[in-house]
Amino acid sequence: MTRGRLSLLPLFLVFVPALLAQEDADEQARRLLEGGRAYRAQGKLKQALDNFNIIVTSFPGSNSIGQALLEIGRYRMEVDGDAEKARSSFEQVAKQYPQSDGAPGAYYYLGLLTLGGATTAADLDDALAQFTRVRNLYPKSDWVPRALQASGLVHRRAGRFGEAVDVNRRVSLEYPNSEAAPAAQFEIGHALALTAEPYQAMEEFQQVRNRFPESEWAARALDRITALYRLHGTGKPTFTLDPGFAAGAGDLLKDVRAILMAPSGALWIASDKTKSVVPIDPAGKMGASFAGADLRALSLGPKLELVVAAKTAVRFGPRDIRSFAIPSDKPGVPESLERILSCTVTPGGSVLVADEKKKKVYRYDAAFEYKGLFPERDPKERKVTRMLVDGEGGIVFLDEDEKTVRVFDETGKVLRTIGPGGLRKPADVAVDPFRNTYVADEEAGVLVFNPQGQLLATLAAAELRRPKALTLDATGAVLVYDDRAGKILRFR
Repeated sequence: MTRGRLSLLPLFLVFVPALLAQEDADEQARRLLEGGRAYRAQGKLKQALDNFNIIVTSFPGSNSIGQALLEIGRYRMEVDGDAEKARSSFEQVAKQYPQSDGAPGAYYYLGLLTLGGATTAADLDDALAQFTRVRNLYPKSDWVPRALQASGLVHRRAGRFGEAVDVNRRVSLEYPNSEAAPAAQFEIGHALALTAEPYQAMEEFQQVRNRFPESEWAARALDRITALYRLHGTGKPTFTLDPGFAAGAGDLLKDVRAILMAPSGALWIASDKTKSVVPIDPAGKMGASFAGADLRALSLGPKLELVVAAKTAVRFGPRDIRSFAIPSDKPGVPESLERILSCTVTPGGSVLVADEKKKKVYRYDAAFEYKGLFPERDPKERKVTRMLVDGEGGIVFLDEDEKTVRVFDETGKVLRTIGPGGLRKPADVAVDPFRNTYVADEEAGVLVFNPQGQLLATLAAAELRRPKALTLDATGAVLVYDDRAGKILRFR
């Protein structure tokens, strides 16, 4: 062996163990990543998070660090519901590990976070930019079809239904085996329904069932087909009373203040007689109830949590009960709201509370801090007995005194109005996925209006004498509580 070769030997002996150690670290990190994903698939979310955190703290130089941070961000977003911590994790991946396999996913989730909290056109543009980065920077990534499908959601939120159809059709045709394909095909039907193309929409929904029969979207597509056929299949809306339907019994059906169909299929009934809110499952079995006195209204939050408005407080989900106050004439001394009528949470995270005494709707932020009136600087008195958010993010007010239904965007701009003409004594309101509005009117029955405010149908039956509350199920069937009949009727 020559002197030159001998001089390289010490360096070689140092380099090889270091290389092996690095390979060993990468392998350990990879196994932790796979194990964490397996835990997540099994529903063991805390164990999954532990695995991902170990990668970040113990193997920061490994090839798995970007994907681990991506998974941590997903946990913060989907489990903790902490948008800021999630955003921090995703931004760390995008900025520090742009060449990692986690980078396109980070941009995708940054877009979803922005879209979820979007309140302006600029917010929607920002979300679209994040999804576009996935396609431009990582054109061969598996995240591309998901980013395209999410771009369609942005276009739909912005009212660009034609663009939404085009983008989703591209996903459906070019990436038919991707996870995003069934949702994209469903969104084609949804966007067409919103553009008053019900027959084309039904055909596209049927394609979901034909092409993706095992996906979760197939059952949803059948529900949409059923709803559209009821409204348009025979040339005019057709609703028939279901004589075999029954939900609730005894005191639960006395002094009912509100009913609400949850996405799970549970029918929530708020009864002032029993001073409780009770879920009835599709089989007719009662579930765990919430106690509450002076119940007023029900709505769903952005995460599909139940929002129960009572006279002096609001319950958000099973445990979070909040009272509300506004500034008074005395500096530093707030005035409590003690005659709450209704409450809802907007897509942007604002909490809206209607007060009967002041006849105003007040806005609070996600931390329940008072922010002012909604709409802002609106001096008009309003007795808003019902508030909800429709499927396109519109904020729906039922004003009992004015006898109108108004839909606002997040800025307080009026999008559409129904009434006062045609409404006599409106008591409740619901909106279907196609933006048709259903009003329970104590004197006129149940009225169905299209998005332009034109009357489509009036639901009537001998038992329907004084409708006080209503809700819609996933198939578009109308459930109505009639105060005189003392029962819930279903029209399908």
